Amino acid sequence: MDRPVDTGADHQLRAHSGGVDFNITAEEQNLLLVIVDHLDAGKTPTLDELSAHAGCDTRPAVESLSRKGWIGVRDDTVLTLSPMALQAVRSLRYGRRGA
Repeated sequence: MDRPVDTGADHQLRAHSGGVDFNITAEEQNLLLVIVDHLDAGKTPTLDELSAHAGCDTRPAVESLSRKGWIGVRDDTVLTLSPMALQAVRSLRYGRRGA
């Protein structure tokens, strides 16, 4: 009997099972940290503000982070991080301090 070929789809399913796809690009990670800085300061950044900060259109990255379960967006404003994303960002920040 033939065994199914492992295409990595199982890994993707496991990542989504917690509500967050942890496979993000370096660009998405950098943008996420900018979003966190805004949220930590009590601001809900708009896509225009994020794009001005980044010097490029951040809409595709924001949409991707939203689809992957990292952030909550309404209209053109980032409102929140998901609970799993918050934990992941804490880990990222902790790792950056030790570098």
